Amino acid sequence: MKKWTKWAVTALALATLVATTACGKKADNGGSETDFKGKTLKVGVWGGNESEEKSLKELVKNFESKTGAKVSLKTYTDYNTQIQTDLIGKTAPDVFYVDSSYYPFLAEKGALAKLDKKAFDSDKYYENLVKAFSTKGEMYAVPKDFSTLALYKNTEMFEDVGVDPASVPTSYEELVKWLPAFQEKLDAKYGKGKVYAMSYTAELSRSYHLAARDGAEPIKEDGQPNLADKKVVSNLSILKELVDTKAVVTPQEIGAGWNGEAFGTKKIAMMDEGNWVYQTLKTEFSDVKFTVSPMETYKSTEGGMMYSVGWGKYAGTKQSALADEWIKYVTGVDGMTLWVNGTGTLPAREDVAETAELSKNEDLKVHLSAVDYSTVWQKGTSLTTINTAYMNYWPEAASGKISLEEAMKKADKQAEDDIAKSK
Repeated sequence: MKKWTKWAVTALALATLVATTACGKKADNGGSETDFKGKTLKVGVWGGNESEEKSLKELVKNFESKTGAKVSLKTYTDYNTQIQTDLIGKTAPDVFYVDSSYYPFLAEKGALAKLDKKAFDSDKYYENLVKAFSTKGEMYAVPKDFSTLALYKNTEMFEDVGVDPASVPTSYEELVKWLPAFQEKLDAKYGKGKVYAMSYTAELSRSYHLAARDGAEPIKEDGQPNLADKKVVSNLSILKELVDTKAVVTPQEIGAGWNGEAFGTKKIAMMDEGNWVYQTLKTEFSDVKFTVSPMETYKSTEGGMMYSVGWGKYAGTKQSALADEWIKYVTGVDGMTLWVNGTGTLPAREDVAETAELSKNEDLKVHLSAVDYSTVWQKGTSLTTINTAYMNYWPEAASGKISLEEAMKKADKQAEDDIAKSK
């Protein structure tokens, strides 16, 4: 499953896309066609891992056998840029992946056809996921799966330093107080600077749920940045406190590409990461023993991030009924069960969540239960622009070079300027 993607749009591309997709809204929306023999459906996806590619091939094989149609896969390597090019050229696939963070842009530009909520069993899916792919109560993509964050602990490391993994505080506020002593034990066992207590990802896509606590608004309803707001800065201060313990680092600071690599190579004892890391740990770092716990609470409330991908239908497709048939199959009980059992992703349908193999996996059930309290990574069309600005200035705050408030003011200014240039 794709974690989430960075996307940016030039003013020219925006203007062109508005013009070229407007006519797509008039495309027929399905119909009673049932004979699909000899027809070809173009399906757009991005590259996945080996298990995802294998599962997708199986879905294609089953669908072709079921309908008599041919599926032509188009795999994007730079999805958000390339799909824009195809939309502008009116050559977009009939159906394609839609990342929840990218959905607002596609919906605003009329690139997606409206889907009948009843025909696509919208009541069978988690409500917050349906909402993530809906505009003004109308659904424009069907969620195929999702991911959430959880806290992973290397149980062998805890055992080595004589600490019970269950003793880790369950709130960020208490964790800040607990970490220094734990780091001292790690230093004594492995050598100073060799192993850190925890790693984190320095992106707004991971910390948005913290920034937005107690009704704070990191991004305004009109899409403008609001990171320097006093409530937002106050909320984000917990991250600065964690970094200031000298026990929490980014993977890059210790020579790793991402949390999963840092954890798998035993450079950290804990990490908060998405369920996509689970299979990586089981296959690439099988010697690492770990447990999975819910995310830490903050200000007495549960929270975390959720990332989802749906299947959308191109507004200009000439294979509308066949596209509907594909979406119904891959997001139906049989198709989704095949997908989640083969990939380890989380099912968007509640009925599949009850019957899929992951219901027997206590670790993945931690991720699944987070659907009730996690925040979907989605907020208008300027989300990535603001995230980029945050990433550019957070390091200055984390290092103590400037205050957190000043860093967020600079981030707001950069985002405001970039948003203005795109109009």
